[in-house]
Amino acid sequence: MHYKVTEQEIRAAKTPHHIFNINILITHLFISMIVLEIGDTVALLLIPLISSLVIFYLYNRKNSSGIQSSWFVSAHWMLAWRRGRILLFSYAIALAMVAIYWIIDQIFPGGFSMNNFSTENTQTNLGEIITIRFAAVVIFVAVLITFMQTGISVYDAGKGILDPAIETLVPRDENANEALGEGSDEVQHANVKKMD
Repeated sequence: MHYKVTEQEIRAAKTPHHIFNINILITHLFISMIVLEIGDTVALLLIPLISSLVIFYLYNRKNSSGIQSSWFVSAHWMLAWRRGRILLFSYAIALAMVAIYWIIDQIFPGGFSMNNFSTENTQTNLGEIITIRFAAVVIFVAVLITFMQTGISVYDAGKGILDPAIETLVPRDENANEALGEGSDEVQHANVKKMD
């Protein structure tokens, strides 16, 4: 649905999506590369910690944006927060996978190890490596999906477009932006006014 918005509202509506995408780029791309180069597995916990702090900022700002901004801007803050929740959920799944592995490793220590065939007679913990890789895949898929969705939302905010289903989460009032109808550049919904 297209809404009547000002240039200032367009810029303000893009802001939460830019914050979310910058968070993804910095934490999941640059910091993860640095941590993997260092080789410290425990330091990988910095990535969801930093990202969660940014998502917490989106949550706090979402709650205050309704007072300070227009309905259109508030709805875009809500969208950014909901995408952040997807990422938080992927962190929880990855953490649960690591916790399950850790419990199994405590019950059966060394059960998932393989000899390195080195002169030092060391072993590689295959269970840890496999679990961390699968946990990373879960997070990677969530990052990929939310990054693409947020990029689309930046475009939509620039055009004054918003899915009318957001009204269930951010109710419209008498001061809400005027609905102009659906254009040819967006998903079509049944029983909704069309733009000429």
